[in-house]
Amino acid sequence: MEERNCMDPMDIMELKREELSNIEDIVIDTEKSVERRIRSFLEQTKNPFAQNVGEYILQVGFEEGTNDLIEDKMALLAERKTQTLICAKEEVR
Repeated sequence: MEERNCMDPMDIMELKREELSNIEDIVIDTEKSVERRIRSFLEQTKNPFAQNVGEYILQVGFEEGTNDLIEDKMALLAERKTQTLICAKEEVR
C-alpha cells in the first residue's frame, strides 16, 4: 500500500518522461479476468497514473463521490473536443 501512495497523482509538470512507461509498450490480454488485467497493467507500468503517449504525457486520476462511468467521461471529452474544433475552424475564417 505504501508503494501505491508514492505513485499517487502528482502535478503533471513534476512528472519526468524518462520515469514513465510508454503506453504503446503496455499489452493487456482482454481475454483475462478484470483482476488479472489490472494486475498485468500495474506490473507493466512504472506509474499507473501517468504514461508517455507519443509526445505527450497522459495523466489519469479518480474522482470520488460520483456515479459517472468512464464511458460518460469519454463522451463528455469527445463533445468538448468537437466544440473546440468547431470554434477553432470559425476563428480561422
